[in-house]
Amino acid sequence: MPQSADVVQSSECRQCCAFCDRVLLPSGCIESRCPYLYLYDDERNGRRYMGCLNKVFKVEIDVELFREAERTRHGYGGVKLSGTPIARCRTAVERAYYGGGDAFECVNPSFFVAPEAEESAAADFDLRNGL
Repeated sequence: MPQSADVVQSSECRQCCAFCDRVLLPSGCIESRCPYLYLYDDERNGRRYMGCLNKVFKVEIDVELFREAERTRHGYGGVKLSGTPIARCRTAVERAYYGGGDAFECVNPSFFVAPEAEESAAADFDLRNGL
């Protein structure tokens, strides 16, 4: 299933050689007790998986492997966004490549501003209701 152009544009930046992706941190879903987080048991292999009903991320994560990773110093990490996050979603930006020189210098610093923050900031400056 292809992603919409808006979701791809808001979840990845390819304007420099660093290639940044906005990711969702599944640990935030658990901490916030997100009502869209689901669990199911696969009867074929006996494993439990979790996923997102809103398809903010499309992958289904093996719960046992997630818990093992969370016990490490670095944690599980993020999964690439495939939908539009809601306010409770904890997101981050991950950089694919590091390097020196102008080719790796960020030319799109606004990409690091969370989409939720952009929407609320725009609402603060909307004067239509105040006139």
